[in-house]
Amino acid sequence: MRKILFGFAVASIFIACSKDDSDGTQVSSTDKFECTIDGKAHSISGKFAFADKISEDLFGIYGSEDQTKSGFKNVYISLPKEPSVGSYDLSKNENGSGNILETSSGTLYNTNFPGGSGNLTITEKTATRIKGTFEFDAVSPTNEHRIVKAGKFDVLIQ
Repeated sequence: MRKILFGFAVASIFIACSKDDSDGTQVSSTDKFECTIDGKAHSISGKFAFADKISEDLFGIYGSEDQTKSGFKNVYISLPKEPSVGSYDLSKNENGSGNILETSSGTLYNTNFPGGSGNLTITEKTATRIKGTFEFDAVSPTNEHRIVKAGKFDVLIQ
């Protein structure tokens, strides 16, 4: 399970970082993904804040920092299918997970690891945009925690 989650995390970095304005995807300056991680602001806007239907059984909502930034973090919510308006318990694998990948250490924090918890609420969804709130306690394989609070997003579905 951990190998699958780590593989998804690594793949999502490449997906998140490969999105740019030159591929014909419309990126809006209003696309935002914000939260605090252990009390520190994490605010992403523009092309690094987006949602993506990766496959029929995988949907992601991303707030990834520019990979050239020191201490780069990829924060994302993965879901087993495209969500609808409603609430999702992110501590249950069948509902999805809240994740933080800290690339400087290669550490993945995930709400599905033992001791993790979280909630996602989708407040609005159209064919092209998704908006909602989230908070979670993600845990590393060595039982370190990252507390995410006051999460909100309003992003384009690519």
